[in-house]
Amino acid sequence: MRALLLALGLLLAACGKYDDKLDGPAPVPEKKAEWRQYGTMPDFEMWVDSASVTHEAEEDKGSARYTYVWMWQKFKTDQIDGQSKGKYRNKYTRQAIDCPSGRMAGIAVELRDEDGVEVARYDVPGFQWEFADQAADSYGADFVRQVCKIMADKDAKPDTD
Repeated sequence: MRALLLALGLLLAACGKYDDKLDGPAPVPEKKAEWRQYGTMPDFEMWVDSASVTHEAEEDKGSARYTYVWMWQKFKTDQIDGQSKGKYRNKYTRQAIDCPSGRMAGIAVELRDEDGVEVARYDVPGFQWEFADQAADSYGADFVRQVCKIMADKDAKPDTD
């Protein structure tokens, strides 16, 4: 019985340490963003936050060196989220890109209405990321090339801090 209580006590004590100093998923960039229009489709405009193109993220610790970026789709009409059933006009997606392979995975999605109020947020834990190949000469392949070029240019610059 004492062993069981001791084990339970150790387990509970360890649980408190597990969450210590974790920041949680990256928020959608707001004031720090440098949104640049990437393209216009019939139903939406695509924007990319060039300031969010980085390797520096909590997700990188102990894993491959991915490049991260936020995308923003501004829809012209209301869209319906399949899970929450909420209406949204703005879809922010955080992507992790493996530049050497050209593969990309969506790791977070935040949906907001026309007034900027959050409708839903979905975050994918690192062990569930699904990297996908981008078809040659496609919009996705071009996006990956351009983001990886921005990251390579940032990596090549000397640190001036």
